[in-house]
Amino acid sequence: MARLEIVVGGETDPSGRRGRGHRERALRGELVRVGPGRFVLGDEWRRATPGERHIARVKAVHDRLAPRLIVSHASAAALHGLPWPGEFSDLVEVIDPLRSTGQTLRSVYKRPGAGRQFRLAEMTATGRRLTDLATTAVDLAIAYPLRTSVPALDAVLARGTDRERLIAALVAARPVRHRARAERAVAIADGRSGSPGESVARVALDEVGAPQPELQHRFDDDAGLIGFVDFWFPEQGVVLEYDGRVKYTDPALRRPGQTAADVVVAEKRREDRIRRCPGVNGFGRIGHAETKDTELLREVLRSLGVPTTRPRFTTVR
Repeated sequence: MARLEIVVGGETDPSGRRGRGHRERALRGELVRVGPGRFVLGDEWRRATPGERHIARVKAVHDRLAPRLIVSHASAAALHGLPWPGEFSDLVEVIDPLRSTGQTLRSVYKRPGAGRQFRLAEMTATGRRLTDLATTAVDLAIAYPLRTSVPALDAVLARGTDRERLIAALVAARPVRHRARAERAVAIADGRSGSPGESVARVALDEVGAPQPELQHRFDDDAGLIGFVDFWFPEQGVVLEYDGRVKYTDPALRRPGQTAADVVVAEKRREDRIRRCPGVNGFGRIGHAETKDTELLREVLRSLGVPTTRPRFTTVR
């Protein structure tokens, strides 16, 4: 992960210019303001990932935060390198152990933390406290929809945190609101998920009341290992794959000399081999469009013979 260098301006500018030149450069796009009197180079900002950009915002306000404040929620997710959908907020999220209600400031959103107990970690560079991996993921499950929190929970489980630790963190958080949503997110989280896109697809399957699929089910034939599939519905004998565009468009995911067309051909041959395996009655593919449109997803599942029902949870998304 790249580190964006913070350029100091405003009242803290040691040159005495009070940041006028920095503000002019920001207007020209040469600098980007990330906090009061804090900037980063525009070209570096545009090359950075959303997580790197948000970490710069955290660093920009670090010395303005009271020592009691704990970096949390989305900001802690960025520092832990957890998956996040798109850009982060401009506001740095912190927990204030003295507050029982939230408060929005210029560059910071304080979440209430009165009476809470949680495990903490430290930012390596600054020593600033932040919520640990499990607490961060559970806080996301309480504060954000499943489509945001489940990919993060999957990643935390994949890193070796066990589900019991997540459950303990949820109990310790004592959420007043959205407890059912958070419990559902922890329940369906699975460290075997192959990507954030697959995690969101699994949430979508849960939303339409599909049977719980097996993840990364292995298929073999006489020639040996065929591969592992994203979703396997054993009772229906149906394979469902999540196809993100990156699989076909990112050269970094291809073998040396392999073209996008080669990837498509190889994927088709793999599918044909799986279709010939005993017990496989159907093979389908979904993508971003189907995960966004539950009725479209229902149609795909219906065509494959996978049943759907109205989900038990209808108001906790």
